[in-house]
Amino acid sequence: MVSEESLKLELSLRCPICGSNLQLIENSMYVILGCQKCKIYTRMTKKHIYRMYLEYEGNYVHLKWAELIKELYIRISNKTNETYDQSIP
Repeated sequence: MVSEESLKLELSLRCPICGSNLQLIENSMYVILGCQKCKIYTRMTKKHIYRMYLEYEGNYVHLKWAELIKELYIRISNKTNETYDQSIP
């Protein structure tokens, strides 16, 4: 999924499926949250992040980091629920 040069951070957040630590991956266009073991990922464009999660105050720019990570975690949790729902006969 990540084919270009990117930055990877291992987080203390756990995968909702297997319990492994999730990775936060940043490349030139996206911020991606995913589990390397389960191969489940969700991503958000940097353009969207700039619009929704940056707060400008005078000469300072604040990233709403906690809100961003929470949204990505909710998205990945919803993906795991969709996968589980599809596997039920």
